[in-house]
Amino acid sequence: LRDRTCRTPWCNAPIRHHDHITPDHAGGPTSTTNGQGLCAACNQLKEEPGWHHKVLHHYDLDPHDVEITSPTGQTTHSRAPDPPGLIPPEPTWVLESPGHWVLTA
Repeated sequence: LRDRTCRTPWCNAPIRHHDHITPDHAGGPTSTTNGQGLCAACNQLKEEPGWHHKVLHHYDLDPHDVEITSPTGQTTHSRAPDPPGLIPPEPTWVLESPGHWVLTA
């Protein structure tokens, strides 16, 4: 219900498989946090050698984020769409260290 199209960042095809991010055969739980919607091609691709998917989402109010690493080492993130009606927090500037300000959401 959370994902509207394939979660692979460059794809956006219709979802055909509801899959474990950490595979069941690798000890991944069947849960909302460990699930994502993928098209058939992307679901098969993620099982190929060298592809790694890692859940970065830990708390219910955090955006559901998945880190995807390709066989060449390129890393990208797949963030689920915000739920309907969610108002994102206003960005603010935070002093991270002396003289170093960071914009947060």
